[in-house]
Amino acid sequence: MTTTTNLEELIDYLGRTHGLSERTAQRLVDEVLSYCQETVEEFIRRRHRELQALDLKNEAIFAEIAAELSTRRFCAPPLTERQIRRLIYG
Repeated sequence: MTTTTNLEELIDYLGRTHGLSERTAQRLVDEVLSYCQETVEEFIRRRHRELQALDLKNEAIFAEIAAELSTRRFCAPPLTERQIRRLIYG
């Protein structure tokens, strides 16, 4: 669990070591925390939208998402294309 003190220390550290303003360092920390809190379902839905925007077909999208899941920090169990489709469309 990350305490406010630890976050303040991290923000100060980033500011000192990378020449970031306090506001920029805070925003960076917030973005990283948000990224790390993404659930499997949120990741699948987000990636589906992103890959659709690249004009990929669902068959290719589902295969790509399945491959990407094994590399994510939440260590998702292997999902079939059907399971991925159900998470997207319900």
